[in-house]
Amino acid sequence: MTHKPRPRPDTPHFMTEERLEIQALAREFAHDVVLPLANELDPVEGQFPDWFIKQMADMGFFGILIPEEYGGLGLGVFEYCLVAEELSRAWMSVGGLLARGNGMGGGFSPEQEARLLPKVATGEYLGAFALSEAEAGSDVANIRCKATRADDGGWVINGTKMWCTFADQADYLILFARTSTDETKRHRGISAFLVEKNRGEFPEGMMLL
Repeated sequence: MTHKPRPRPDTPHFMTEERLEIQALAREFAHDVVLPLANELDPVEGQFPDWFIKQMADMGFFGILIPEEYGGLGLGVFEYCLVAEELSRAWMSVGGLLARGNGMGGGFSPEQEARLLPKVATGEYLGAFALSEAEAGSDVANIRCKATRADDGGWVINGTKMWCTFADQADYLILFARTSTDETKRHRGISAFLVEKNRGEFPEGMMLL
């Protein structure tokens, strides 16, 4: 059964035919695939199975915000929100899974975009944010996790992170750490690091507490 929204006479002009089709596609997928999986896995806090992640990738959901030159759909945040809303109606956790793709809000260098975004668009390379800490949730400027230069030119990161959604299943982490301190402007000196890892594992030196 296809659950296709029908434009009403008062449908806003920004709901174009293309956007209505995207909304309908996401709504049908949410009803037919997401909802049954939610009923099965949500009560036991189960992980997303590989076949489900692949289906989302095949639908193009991980590439909504990724430019077409990198294999994405090249759409905007409006379309992203339409899909997120429909998927979340069936299972809120899948709205979060959607955010594991789409370039995680940007932040890649041009070289990293060319190398990684094609894999993000196909669901092969999904990420997680390592941002929050015990004393730095909404107050991000209070981050204590610290990154210092190593002798080989790399970085050594020391600190504790909490509530890092999808961290174990992710292929990379965007980890935020303090590289300098300005007592007068605490928000300064925070840098984002790309930490690549194997899906289902954590980088060497990272421990779960």
